[in-house]
Amino acid sequence: MLHFMYGVMGSSKTAQLLMQRYNLQQLGLKVAVVKPAIDTRAGADIVFSRVGLQAEAEIVLESHHSIKEQLMWLAVQKAHHGFRFVLVDEAQFLSTNQVQELADMAKDLEIYCYGLRTDFSGNFFEGSAALLRLAEDIQEVPGGLCWCGKRATMNARIDSTGKVIKEGEQVLIDNQIDIKYIGLCYEHWREGISRGD
Repeated sequence: MLHFMYGVMGSSKTAQLLMQRYNLQQLGLKVAVVKPAIDTRAGADIVFSRVGLQAEAEIVLESHHSIKEQLMWLAVQKAHHGFRFVLVDEAQFLSTNQVQELADMAKDLEIYCYGLRTDFSGNFFEGSAALLRLAEDIQEVPGGLCWCGKRATMNARIDSTGKVIKEGEQVLIDNQIDIKYIGLCYEHWREGISRGD
């Protein structure tokens, strides 16, 4: 089954993925962790949560890679022969074709994709749009809160002064430039207010 677990920035999506990986491995089950190559915050092959959890990904996926071919290659490796669970971090960065491949493989595997639903300007990512169309199970990762205490539903890009930025490239990795991402409620995202003063 193909699952899409989405949430805003700060909702602990990656922490939940890493805890799920740990729990499955404790049961003796084999797990394949996949991450897009575009996410280099903690290193090329490291899946990293801001709460400090991390693990090495078995597959680092470029946008032009066939995820099916990568998983088939992994399946013949002795250490991963017979895996039944695939956990994908930052799934919003998948291509439509990669999501289609996952959907086609989901009859034989349990595939959990964790990621953002929308970008900082409120638009869908390509991978998220495909997952919303093709995933059999779609769940919001709870826990994302706005600074006002309301449920955060929007991702905001803010600069070093706290100004909400709503224009620019869709993908800017936050450790490479002087920006960061936070979750905001719709009202404060719309008004461009990143904190209460």
